[in-house]
Amino acid sequence: MNTQNEQLYNSAGELDPHFGENGFVPMPSPTADYSEFVSRVTAIGPDNMIYIAGEASQGLNQSLYTLTRLNDNGSIDTSFGKQGHFYDYFYQSDRSHFYAEQIIFKNDRIILTGNLYYQANGVVNFDKAAVRFLSNGTLDEEFGEKGKYIFHFPDTDIAAPAYNEECLKNARSKSTAPPRSNQFKPYSREASSVQGDHIILLHTLGTFEWTDSLIIRLTEDGALDTTFNGSGFVRVSHDNFPFLELQSVTVDDTGNYISGGDVRADYYEQPDSIILVKHGKDGSLDTSFQQEGFLQIHDEDPNYGLRLIKTVKQPNNRVLCLGFRFSKVFGELSGFLISREADGASNIQFNSGKPVFTNVNSSTTFCINVDFLPGGNFLTTALVDIVSRERHYAVARFFHNGAIDEDYGNGAGWLVYREAKNFTIEASTIKNNKIIFAVDDEHDNIIHRAIARGLMP
Repeated sequence: MNTQNEQLYNSAGELDPHFGENGFVPMPSPTADYSEFVSRVTAIGPDNMIYIAGEASQGLNQSLYTLTRLNDNGSIDTSFGKQGHFYDYFYQSDRSHFYAEQIIFKNDRIILTGNLYYQANGVVNFDKAAVRFLSNGTLDEEFGEKGKYIFHFPDTDIAAPAYNEECLKNARSKSTAPPRSNQFKPYSREASSVQGDHIILLHTLGTFEWTDSLIIRLTEDGALDTTFNGSGFVRVSHDNFPFLELQSVTVDDTGNYISGGDVRADYYEQPDSIILVKHGKDGSLDTSFQQEGFLQIHDEDPNYGLRLIKTVKQPNNRVLCLGFRFSKVFGELSGFLISREADGASNIQFNSGKPVFTNVNSSTTFCINVDFLPGGNFLTTALVDIVSRERHYAVARFFHNGAIDEDYGNGAGWLVYREAKNFTIEASTIKNNKIIFAVDDEHDNIIHRAIARGLMP
């Protein structure tokens, strides 16, 4: 065995044989009446139980949102909800579609946030929503209105049913395998956050001529916090770009908000640059931050662009941006990590202020998550072989200065979980030195959903 092959062999990430069957737990729909199922978010709670938020559907038009709880060994926790599952329609009927984006744990409660689509007066509405559960898997009716909160933008002059229908179409398409192996559609979530007694949501609205984002702040019991900007939300737009979309928000040490996303000049084109925007704790735009409150981050090479997946708060009040770098000519993909100070300046202690670009075994790669370790080092989760049906997860360990820890993965720097395949909606969670993945398998022209758990050193 030559050195390169030996290194690749040694870097193979093993699945946990004590989880399910050989590291896998099948995830069929919790109800036969809605037989198609997809996992959208995974999380490990303070109780060390495993939570999976997803949707069960019957064709394109009828769906239920779901929340499932697993024991540590992967078995269904039948004490939760209905024999381990909660499932119901979100709004009015099963013609509504709630796509969960995040699971939040607070005060022995479970909060799902996500996007809600439903028809009213013959047109598709696209709203932000949240729902809270008691620890036993039933709705917490003290939250919002009978357990749910729905944010509908109050400006009645915005009529964008065609845009909303396109957003719904894109959300649906991410649940199925791409028709050709060379197609790639990144799955971006509008991440939520908790700040003290507040829940922070991000939402996008617009038309094919413009797109803005909203930062929404709720009280812990599911009502708009009107002390935030006088209305409970802030509308974010950019003077030079008609399309702005925020995907992630972090809260700094003093309670201010730094949101990350991208800006585009044209709806159908790739982003022109990453954008960071800073707001004070009262919702006011912090115009002292970079250029009147905004920071654009470009690739130094005009032949390449950057696509943000999320931002994560670093130690020392810094912000870490992660996603992928793409070639505008060849389409190749590399994961990236970019560290910025609280004022938006480059963190010169992180790769001398430059982006870190990374590929796993020279394969197309993008970074989807970061988990910080004591001392400032961190684990980065990525997807590998992006444009193939064999795409799978990998995990690397980086030092606080952005250098990869080559001792991790037996000298390769990465643990590569080739058995943990995913070609639809990626989701992963690291806790207790193990990693949970949402995975897919395809045979007999059917996509089979499962949860896998990987071992980590």
